[in-house]
Amino acid sequence: MKKISVLVTSDVHGYIMPTDFSGDVDLPLGLGKLATAIDEERKRGSVLLIENGDFIQGSPLTYYEQTFKKGTHNTVIGLANAMKYDMAVFGNHEFNFGLPVLNKVIEESNYPWLAANIKREDGTYFTQPYVIKEIDGITIAVVGVTTQFVPVWEESERIQGLIFEDAFEAAKREVEWLHANHQIDVMMIAYHGGFEVDLTTGELLENSRENVGYQICKEIEGVDVVITGHQHRELAQHLFGKAIVQPGTKGVCLGKIELTINDSGKLEHCEPSLIYMDNVALNETVKNLIAPIHDETENWLDQSIGRIEGDMLIDSTFDARLKGHPYVEFINHVQKKCAGTSISCMAIFNDICRGFNPIVTMRDIVTNYIYPNTLKVLEVKGRYIVEALEQSATYFKLEDGKPVISEAFQTPKEQPYNHDLWSGIDYTIDLRNPEGERVIDVRYNGEPLQLDESYEVVMNNYRATGAGNFDYFKDCRVVKDIQTDMTELIADYFINHETVHAQPMKNMKILY
Repeated sequence: MKKISVLVTSDVHGYIMPTDFSGDVDLPLGLGKLATAIDEERKRGSVLLIENGDFIQGSPLTYYEQTFKKGTHNTVIGLANAMKYDMAVFGNHEFNFGLPVLNKVIEESNYPWLAANIKREDGTYFTQPYVIKEIDGITIAVVGVTTQFVPVWEESERIQGLIFEDAFEAAKREVEWLHANHQIDVMMIAYHGGFEVDLTTGELLENSRENVGYQICKEIEGVDVVITGHQHRELAQHLFGKAIVQPGTKGVCLGKIELTINDSGKLEHCEPSLIYMDNVALNETVKNLIAPIHDETENWLDQSIGRIEGDMLIDSTFDARLKGHPYVEFINHVQKKCAGTSISCMAIFNDICRGFNPIVTMRDIVTNYIYPNTLKVLEVKGRYIVEALEQSATYFKLEDGKPVISEAFQTPKEQPYNHDLWSGIDYTIDLRNPEGERVIDVRYNGEPLQLDESYEVVMNNYRATGAGNFDYFKDCRVVKDIQTDMTELIADYFINHETVHAQPMKNMKILY
């Protein structure tokens, strides 16, 4: 019998040290702790190490490096080289910094990047579609695919010349070709995407094709392992006879599939599991390599750039979404000022958003506004504004007369970033009404909103694509495209005003 361990990281998002940059410095997360767990697995036997996407973007450290250290070697890729990754798959966030940065990342990597469904306009692959590795005499093939929704979210300039094919069709094509042309002992698909179906009930949760992991497992034959990601879930189980793993986000756990090979060289069993980073020590090599840029990032984060008069701290993100909040009022105000519009919408991105302290630092900004968004001004029909309010209202449902978060925003992953709060219009929502009939009053400048009239609305570039079930936005005319990152716009506002007065949000009312 032979044992081979396939180890998987996914959605690390540039979190290296065991910190979320809010203050705690020994949390059970980060690539530095994953490296220790990987070293321990290598001591036990043969290992294949796969990175499954969203690796180089998402933390204050990666933001700082891409903003202030452009042109230097990518620190996170340097760590991956030191950890001896065997291969990587592109996540959607790998494209956030544009192709010049990504091409440099590929060039600096000591391992191949897989992209079976990403091609150039001439039909050639962007990078290689698969890898064939021989470990202990066993031939293992890995096909890499990425959610085809990248063009929905990304600015076209950042992915110019690339075509994103359907992930399922590309994976099926490559698997069939590999079996027809090679003797493969173990076939794996590494997919930066998740599951469109509830794995417990079989209920279809989405049909956008952003996630097609269930279809891959169900319909592609001759596959032993399906690695997934993107949804930040923690999964280790079997599905349609295939071992699946999805190791969360920010390095909270390491995915592992233990392959058992019999004496005849046949795969007998695949056992998926998750190794959590509780009580795992920080890897000293990673710590030393990351120290210079990490220390620079920490110093930068603590620079004071402004102050708040009044209270802009968020005690409860749930209450802030239900009742409005000065933080929401401020972000919408910044967006309107930068865009020159009177209507704006924004989201409280996650449930650890805490608003701004009386003395505002860059740490406050980047830990509250966590995405590298820019702004767009769209020309939006009044009826679409009402539809958008109705969609955001589905965030809530009533249980025993009290509002709670609806399942659609919690499963298969938490999506608080898809609930918008608006400024520049006065609106009333009644949660006692059926979904689709909850918006009972919308006014602009004191008059009823006209459904067939167009209004200029500023929103982040993610929402402007229609992402988050706001499809109608993608067809709206773009009036203005502001290419400066939102965190910079917020920082610039503080620098120019020094003192910001916390203002209550008075334009929204939710009844229940």
